[in-house]
Amino acid sequence: METQELEGERLLFNEKGVQPLSGWAPFPLWKYSRSAIRGSFTRIVEADRYFLFSDMAVLVFEIANIGRMIYASVQISNMVQGATFYDAYRINTPIGMVDLPPSSVSGTVKIKQRNCSIDFSVMEKGSRLIKVDLPTFYGGTGLRGVVVLTPHENKDVIATVHPWRKDRRTFRYNLRNPAYRAEGVMQFGTEEILFTKDNGWGALDWNRGFYPHGQVHYLAIASGYNGGKQIGCCIGYGMEDNSRGSENAFFLDGRLYKLGQVTFRISPRDWLAPWYFSSDDKRLSMEFQPVIEHRIKHSLIFQSIKERRVFGYVSGTFVEDTGKGYTFHNVPAYTERQKLKL
Repeated sequence: METQELEGERLLFNEKGVQPLSGWAPFPLWKYSRSAIRGSFTRIVEADRYFLFSDMAVLVFEIANIGRMIYASVQISNMVQGATFYDAYRINTPIGMVDLPPSSVSGTVKIKQRNCSIDFSVMEKGSRLIKVDLPTFYGGTGLRGVVVLTPHENKDVIATVHPWRKDRRTFRYNLRNPAYRAEGVMQFGTEEILFTKDNGWGALDWNRGFYPHGQVHYLAIASGYNGGKQIGCCIGYGMEDNSRGSENAFFLDGRLYKLGQVTFRISPRDWLAPWYFSSDDKRLSMEFQPVIEHRIKHSLIFQSIKERRVFGYVSGTFVEDTGKGYTFHNVPAYTERQKLKL
């Protein structure tokens, strides 16, 4: 069941409002509609996240509509200085009414408030625009800039739909692509954070779903250039049923290689100690060297989201379909544990 790759575009729900078939695909297979969900809006999760990677820094941009919690957030982690800077902005809109696109391949998300202007746009040929103007970011230091993400010509992604066993109405539709090139600049106070063709990569983490009241999920995502190839990796697991296809994938020059289940080995006493990842199909063996740890919490009316974020670098080996081994070193990476209460 692990390798059930689905083909042919399909609706996410049947006429009874039930998600009929889960699995994975290398493209956006399912059609999502918020209005088709039969359940309370307080358990609907919609979030668009972008990661920008360079040898020196990792930036995270997010717009989220999670139950009653509607916010945008930005984080800058300078891995040379070992410093991180985070701010979140409550979006002034009626609960459940922020307009996130139903498709991952088109649409625009624009947040414009007195202290927060954020624009996520999908452009021609799958390129993506991230534009921000945050004059109050991090105590008034300020952040503004524009970065364009360009996908690899292969245009593979890892798309998955996973239900939870105890409630077949629940689902998590996730699409990730860690194989973008990033070009642009972010001005953080007097500091310029540059992303160039030789030192700029990006990843998309797109989520839509109807969740149970509680969820715990682990994620690791990396993107960079090493050994003459652009590489990307996105692995994770949670409490949902992923027996028909995990969310784990490795990318070489934009081409997706599907992985089986991946084991995360994390020191419970020290999250800044090395992490280790290994896939059950023996194709991926990877070590994560943490540099920065940061904890985040958002809450509103008995709902909460807690994230433990860690930034660093991954090194390891990957075995291609031909059996050829590929070794990579010090690729910038992001990991997290997310606890959700809805």
